[in-house]
Amino acid sequence: MIVLGLIMAVLGIGMGGLNNALDTVRGDASLNIVLWQLKLARETAINQRRSVEVRFTTPNFISVVRHDIPEGTTLISTAVLENQTEFRLFNGLPDTPDGFGDTTALDFGGADTMMFNADGEFTDGTGQIINGTVFIGKSGAPLTARALTVFGPTSTLRSYRWNGAAWGH
Repeated sequence: MIVLGLIMAVLGIGMGGLNNALDTVRGDASLNIVLWQLKLARETAINQRRSVEVRFTTPNFISVVRHDIPEGTTLISTAVLENQTEFRLFNGLPDTPDGFGDTTALDFGGADTMMFNADGEFTDGTGQIINGTVFIGKSGAPLTARALTVFGPTSTLRSYRWNGAAWGH
């Protein structure tokens, strides 16, 4: 009975660690989806010399849409965040070290339209360069909290992972 009790205790401890590891993997997987959609949009804009819009649809949908010349649009890609992750802020988590804002899960300074132009800059619908942050995570699982920042002038993308105490790369 004692041996069986010890085995159960060790398995119980291991399962707690497994859940934390799974949360980390799930958060990273969703962050990679957002990262690759933004990279696709930027590269398409530069290579095809067209504006490419990134549309975030809550709770967890991303579309990449090319603006055609002289008019119209073409859907390039769609993606859905997996593992029940969504665009979300967690109470009590600070802004990323880049400090682009954390008033909403998709904080681009109030811009309704976000796109990459042919020069690779990240702009709003009027062509003004913008910076912003996308926050993602799974409800009730703060270890899945991730953030991706976009520095508009150069379209530099930085990803962050919440480790329980601070944002890290």
